[in-house]
Amino acid sequence: MGRVLTIARREVSSLFYSPIAYVVMFLFLLFMGIFFAWWVFIPGQVTELRRLVDVARFALFFIVPLMTMSIFSEEYKSGRIEMLRTSPVTEFDLVIGKFLGAMGFYLVLVATTFIFLGLLLIFGKPDWGQVFASYIGLGLMGAMYVSVGVFFSACTREQIVAAMGSFLTLAAFSLITLFTDSLPAVLNVFGAKVPIRAVAIYLGSGSHMADFSKGVLATSHVFYFGGFTLLFLFFTYLLLESRKWR
Repeated sequence: MGRVLTIARREVSSLFYSPIAYVVMFLFLLFMGIFFAWWVFIPGQVTELRRLVDVARFALFFIVPLMTMSIFSEEYKSGRIEMLRTSPVTEFDLVIGKFLGAMGFYLVLVATTFIFLGLLLIFGKPDWGQVFASYIGLGLMGAMYVSVGVFFSACTREQIVAAMGSFLTLAAFSLITLFTDSLPAVLNVFGAKVPIRAVAIYLGSGSHMADFSKGVLATSHVFYFGGFTLLFLFFTYLLLESRKWR
């Protein structure tokens, strides 16, 4: 556990010492500020926390790939990955440590939205249960997004390729719910009836975050984000293990 925490601290430090971290933070706050003023904080209308969460969710699937693209790609390019492989650090330690470090930066990023939450508290009366559930949802969604970014960063030494792979995957998870109405309710696959529309709705992250932003904490949504987080971390571990023997 000590090795994992050491790697996590090193990753957090490297992110905060990197210029890209402050570019990411600036872009996130700029995006949030523009849409907060344009779509959420409208004089004469009821302020809704749900809209703030929707803006944050939309911004983060652009921002997280930029944040995670260098996690392993930079190690490959600099050659430090070979040094790590000859040290007592295991692939498991490396994956979990890198993930926890990136999550530390992600949580700081999400915490910057307290600025906008504060304005809503001053000029409105948000439901505290809804606030709590929404931020739990953003944390769980972030774990899934970061795990996707870590996986694609482990796939290549080219940071732009890693960012694009993460972005396209997260876009698929985020936007699939927009097309569910055009899908058939049931599809026959080799004689078996597959509820394709229900599967597509479940796979889309938007339907799960929608409940969190309403103040609903359901175990099915926790399992969704937790399951995909573990799945992509497992894929990253398998990828690093396979590369070790090449």
